[in-house]
Amino acid sequence: MQNEPLFKEIQYTGRNMYGLSRRLVMATFLLIAHFYSTDNENLEGALLILGILLLAFSVILWFIPNYQILLNHQRLILRPTSGKEISLPLEYIEKGEVVRYSKYHFNNIVFNVQDNGEYKFYAEGSKALLLNLKAGNIFRIGCKNADELLLKIEEIKKAS
Repeated sequence: MQNEPLFKEIQYTGRNMYGLSRRLVMATFLLIAHFYSTDNENLEGALLILGILLLAFSVILWFIPNYQILLNHQRLILRPTSGKEISLPLEYIEKGEVVRYSKYHFNNIVFNVQDNGEYKFYAEGSKALLLNLKAGNIFRIGCKNADELLLKIEEIKKAS
């Protein structure tokens, strides 16, 4: 029971609106080109196959995790599918607030990218948890349930 995380959220690669819209636009273009091409039958079949493969690839990506957000009694852990895990001790968190991740609707997937003095983590959703650490670092963590995560962090900090 002690090893169970208090909060767990999985961010998926295929649910990112930027990547999903790019793949759907390309698949739509390929399928429309297939239906309007009349001269070259070999090219016509290739366009149909590529369009269907792109749609199938999008469905497969929908279920591939990019990273996990885990919260236990001592740490907030950001665990990517591949790469180095980020662990933030809760006593280092000075202030946290729920904000919009970005003013844009379409955002690239990022994990531990420093931009404008912030460390950014994002795969899907529109909300983010903005954490200010005592050392002056700022973490912007894209999260679908940012309100719940902030509430649990505050509860743990008050209890200790």
